[in-house]
Amino acid sequence: MAKYTRMDSADGARAAVEPTPNVPISTTGATLVPWREGVRFGGAELALGALGGARDIGVNLVELAPGRQNCPMHWHLREEEHFYVLSGRCVLRSGDDRHAMGPGDYVCFPAGTRVAHAFENPHDEPCRMLAIGARDPHEVAVYPESGKLKLRALDRIVPLPDVP
Repeated sequence: MAKYTRMDSADGARAAVEPTPNVPISTTGATLVPWREGVRFGGAELALGALGGARDIGVNLVELAPGRQNCPMHWHLREEEHFYVLSGRCVLRSGDDRHAMGPGDYVCFPAGTRVAHAFENPHDEPCRMLAIGARDPHEVAVYPESGKLKLRALDRIVPLPDVP
């Protein structure tokens, strides 16, 4: 089964510099790390939490590229996620609904709600947002559209079992 290769919120620091806890970090001019998965998914990220030495909370500056989606529709069993749009526009897919989002808009996905979500950017300009969430090493993410589970502790994506 193919492994989704986008940076995971529990991955170690991928920054080019050593973590610097307890001091301000200037990200002016910082380069976001680009990523792409096939023709549907793509963007760039800067792992701010890793730069600051964070161990339990992931804080990422995310740039969603025009015409792309940030990830497959999913929900988390153990992790809570928060998203705050800084610039640009995007569309939040939340369950069966779609919601336009722009600068100053915020959404939270508490753990275990079973509401699958993803962000799309149908616009011509990038959308930048802060993504904040726990980095639970035992997280289980459910991908209902693709029928898969991600078992973080095992670093495996497996078929979603049939549940009667």
